Order: sequence, then C-alpha cells, then structure tokens
Amino acid sequence: MIRTFNYTGRKRIPRTRVVVRLQDGPGGPPRFDASIDLTGLGLPAEARVFVEAYRRYLFQRFDFGSVGRLVPPEDRNLIDMPPRSLVMFRAKVVSLDEAGRILAAADRIIPRRSENEPTDKLSLLPVDFMDLGDLVWRLDLEGDWPSLQLNNRLEGIRETARSDDYFLSLIYPEVVRQILNRILIVDDYTDPEGDPDDWQSQWLRFARGLMQDKRLPPSGFSEPDLQEKLGWIERAVEAFGHYQRVLERYDRARTSGKPS
Repeated sequence: MIRTFNYTGRKRIPRTRVVVRLQDGPGGPPRFDASIDLTGLGLPAEARVFVEAYRRYLFQRFDFGSVGRLVPPEDRNLIDMPPRSLVMFRAKVVSLDEAGRILAAADRIIPRRSENEPTDKLSLLPVDFMDLGDLVWRLDLEGDWPSLQLNNRLEGIRETARSDDYFLSLIYPEVVRQILNRILIVDDYTDPEGDPDDWQSQWLRFARGLMQDKRLPPSGFSEPDLQEKLGWIERAVEAFGHYQRVLERYDRARTSGKPS
C-alpha cells in the first residue's frame, strides 16, 4: 500500500537542488539518476527522502534513504512510464512519525536528457512525444507545466525539434505567443518576481529579459489593460524572434532547399 503524506507546514526545496537525468533504456524502460542537495535546510538527519516520478495518472515512488545518508535505490527503472514520454519528478522529505508529515518538498522537476545540459538551467518548455493523429505539434497548457507535444509517428521528429531551422522559425514564436497569452490574458498573472518556482514567473522573467523595455503590462481585464497586454506579448514575440534570429534561420533553410 502506498503511504499517504501530510503536507502541513512543509518547507520548499529549491528546484535547483534536485537534478534528475533521464535515460531511455535500449530495449527496456527508461531509467533516471537523481542528485539531491539538502544541506543547510535544517532538516532532521533521520527523515526519509523519496523521489517520485509521475505522468498524468501514472506514478512511481523511490526510497532514497535519509537526509543524513542519501542512498539511491539500485532499481531506478520507470517501468510504468512510456518510453520517450514527458515524465515529471518531485522530491519529498518525510518525518518518521505516524502522521508522515512532509517536512520539505520540490515539485514539477523537469528531467534533463543530456549529460551536457547545465545543472543550473531550468527547462521552460519540456517536449513530449505522443500520437497526435494528423497534427504535427500541439501546445499543452493544462498540465503541471507547459509542454510542447510532438507527433511520435513522424520519423526523426526529435532531431527536427532540436535543430531544424524551419521548425524553430515557424513553430516556436507561436509557442511563445500562446504561453504568454495564457499567462497574461487568461490567468492575469503579471508578477515575474512572484513564486520563483511557478512556471508563469519563470516565463515572464524569460520574456522580459529579451526586451529592452523591462516594464510589464498592468493587471486587469479592462479593455485598455487587455490591449496593453496584447501589445506587450507581440513585442516579446518580436524580441524572441530577434534573439533566435528566426528570419535568418528560415531564409537559410529556404535557400538551402531543405531543413538544416
């Protein structure tokens, strides 16, 4: 039976303290490695540490020992998770009492898939691969974190999304527009300095960092507020296009006669 936990009064573990790397096993289930830094958080050494992998309704829990002695389990295979799918992780520090209190936690941890990916970099747009029927891509804004869904029926789609100039120039500006529209127009979220772990704050900081004018639009749903938000979104998309050299990439791919 899976033990239930009491979340009352828990501390927050910064996501940068939990680094998860995911590997697709050849001919077998994916496997993960996790590095957890709990120093300086004032947690009791005997408290238990768990890492959980989840994808929608799928869920697996792994015992990583205690705060004072972190010991990854030998079996870290994600047998319940589809290969090459988007799996999220959370880390929990749990008391030994009967209440099973959560003393500290980090949630919505996006795993890294490359050894060369910096450990201090947070992925703003994880990619998921699934059967999308006749669609090439779709943006999912209903999960724990925005994700770009790509049709796994297309051969080479993973490499296309990573390095193809046609794909980047035609798809990613629209992805940025849709995400900022959800944040500012639908959710009326305008504080990039809010919760540092919220994806909305991280995306606003990213977008504002690309722009020369660092002012943010006002909060609210009045017509003037909405128009100002829409204008800000378009300027952010333009700044993203300039940062990524979108027009240059598209023209290079077009004149070469094939995606690069």
